[in-house]
Amino acid sequence: MIPIHGHRYLPGGHTTYGHPVLSMWGTDIIYYSTDLVDYIHQEFGGPGIDRTDPRWQPHATVAFWRDFV
Repeated sequence: MIPIHGHRYLPGGHTTYGHPVLSMWGTDIIYYSTDLVDYIHQEFGGPGIDRTDPRWQPHATVAFWRDFV
């Protein structure tokens, strides 16, 4: 896991683009954004993708994390 800010992390993987940002607090692990760019928009007030938007479909890009999210 690559720490981003607070309890937000990017899973490390083979590719460098398109990993969702995960929010991890104790044993609670959720998708926070679809990728790093969307995270920056969500966290700092930019035009992020709303969770009701059909494009908001984060997916686990590292096999290990599919079991948790």
